[in-house]
Amino acid sequence: MSEARQRIRARFCKGERVRHISHLDVLRYWERAIRRAELPLLYSQGFTPHPKITFAAPLPLGFIGEGEIVEVLLEERVSLERFAADLKSQTTADLELCEVGEVSLGLPALPTLLRWADYRIGLGGITPEDASEAAKAFLATEQFPWRQERDGKKAREYDLRSGVASLRVEANQGGVVIEARLSCGQELTVRPEQLVAALFLKANVDRYVRTGLVLEEPSAALGAWRSRGQYE
Repeated sequence: MSEARQRIRARFCKGERVRHISHLDVLRYWERAIRRAELPLLYSQGFTPHPKITFAAPLPLGFIGEGEIVEVLLEERVSLERFAADLKSQTTADLELCEVGEVSLGLPALPTLLRWADYRIGLGGITPEDASEAAKAFLATEQFPWRQERDGKKAREYDLRSGVASLRVEANQGGVVIEARLSCGQELTVRPEQLVAALFLKANVDRYVRTGLVLEEPSAALGAWRSRGQYE
């Protein structure tokens, strides 16, 4: 039985031309690229083996991604230089490999480390002044109860304010650009569409860009604090 010998974390971009392809298609793209590069990708055992490729968070359909994160488990060790060079030879600028590093095999699963997502949202149909006032009023509140209606599912109610770490408004070529850091953890995930619906309802969305993902890097001290309420 093959075991993981190396865990590689990579950042990549998903460009304008491919923003409407699904997350499953992106997964297949990376699997095929890794196989064509003849890198020793690890597969699960059983009747239907699956590639050991994990994404921090699927990128919603229609979004552009400038700092997506994927982890790959290999059954043999390779140099980071070889991994990057061989994989880049099999990929395109539409889904471009931007950064490669190695992380410990013992780290928790990648999605559990995700804490925040950064977005850039282009808006039209609203003045910079109105957008700024809406953002300032929102940031000044302690709570902002929000009810998210979901097709065929029970409505979700949560405090939208607690899921917004930062919010900035800028004028841009006759429109408005919103930059926001939104909660993207397992306890609370705030999607940018909900932020727009709550604060800028009359605006027209030009595009959503996820500019980066923020991970929590585990440490022994943090683990002790969470389990015992004190550092060691």
